[in-house]
Amino acid sequence: MLINKIKKYIETFQLFQKGDRILLGISGGIDSVTLLEIFYLLKKDYKLDLFVSHYDHKIRKDSYKDALFVYQLCKEKNIPFFYTASSVPAYAKREGLSLEMAGRELRYRLWYNLAKKYDFQRIALAHHLDDLVEEIFMKLIRGTGKRGLAGIPIKREDLIIRPLLLITKEEIRKFALERGLTWREDETNRDLRFLRNKIRHILIPFLESNFNKKIKENVKKTALLIAEEEELIEELAKNKFKEIKFYLEGNLALKLHELKQIHPVLRKRIYFIAFKEANIPLFRIGYSHLESLENLITKKTKGPVYLPGNFLAYRGPGYVIFTKKLFSFPYFEIAISRDGEYPLPNNQILKVFKSPFTKDFIKPPNSMVFSAEKLNFPFTVRRRKPGDKVYISSIGHKKLKKFFWEKNIPFYLRENILLIEHEKKIVGIWNLYIHPEYEVTEKTKDVIILQLN
Repeated sequence: MLINKIKKYIETFQLFQKGDRILLGISGGIDSVTLLEIFYLLKKDYKLDLFVSHYDHKIRKDSYKDALFVYQLCKEKNIPFFYTASSVPAYAKREGLSLEMAGRELRYRLWYNLAKKYDFQRIALAHHLDDLVEEIFMKLIRGTGKRGLAGIPIKREDLIIRPLLLITKEEIRKFALERGLTWREDETNRDLRFLRNKIRHILIPFLESNFNKKIKENVKKTALLIAEEEELIEELAKNKFKEIKFYLEGNLALKLHELKQIHPVLRKRIYFIAFKEANIPLFRIGYSHLESLENLITKKTKGPVYLPGNFLAYRGPGYVIFTKKLFSFPYFEIAISRDGEYPLPNNQILKVFKSPFTKDFIKPPNSMVFSAEKLNFPFTVRRRKPGDKVYISSIGHKKLKKFFWEKNIPFYLRENILLIEHEKKIVGIWNLYIHPEYEVTEKTKDVIILQLN
């Protein structure tokens, strides 16, 4: 019986604990309706608190009917219901993604946010064996590494679980009919414009009839073996990642020397962990991104490496940093005439305020501190311009361009670094330089603090 197989998988893979609060992703199709029915039957034995999330992609005009259908199911079973709708086609067009990738990205983002907000211990999804096989063939066609050949994990990051993953579509349909379940049919599942549908309706049936009737079962065995090995690699990568990561100005960075000593296979896995921590969309990462990062690490290219979701990675002195893309703005000057908050062209806010300087003074995060005896109002915050020079003790004046070069500041970052100018001289370069006369000393009584938010 299907329910007993599911119980076995729950125990074998430790999918959840008794008393967990579980969010079910329910579309209204046969797979998710079956998932809902199974968890409803298991609810009492495992003392579960169940919740349902339905995501309306707004791809079909009548998609709201799916939402109403799922809502009615939840009402009958007395299960709390979350409804979310957004135009996936509009998001896909804006981000340059396929409909499938855009929808997946938005759904997972929603589920993680709901889990965090409402303290769900697990998010249960209705992927089954046929989905696993299709995913692996998709990865093969598009190009993948060993990680991709593991397919869809039955449990991911102790949050996402897929209790039906080792169950065939045929078994799901049989269970649904025996239980007298009803479901909604999604017409897009037959649309051969989608690669997944071509694999489902053309490639796999061809392989079953011409090569091996048990192709799905054999792919499952292979995927499970690879997944075991991948679990070990993942654990090793997580431990290394913890050793070499740090934060610089609120951005994730990795220690470059230590990173270069790690085997390339493990290093690429560390990149994925870094992507996740930096909130870089994992679904959009491809082989070319990993190769570009490898070239950056080994100095084959200077960078930067442009990553999905408006991120980039670049080398600094002794580190590789992951940050949002920094766009250059036209030349600007902002007159700082008093304490207060000043909006900058890059959408950041510069907060300027005066503070007493005492023995227990702690420098605020992401800030610069000047002696208030020297830096007084008004002064200017601006972008660099041709001919800028800074004063260096024992040397005299040095061109700003040479200063940046000596500090290993990449050229594509230089335009975005803030300069502080007072009485027609540069007295500060954001987190790189303070004019000797403006530095805080033991005799300083008050300080001027500039802080970026």
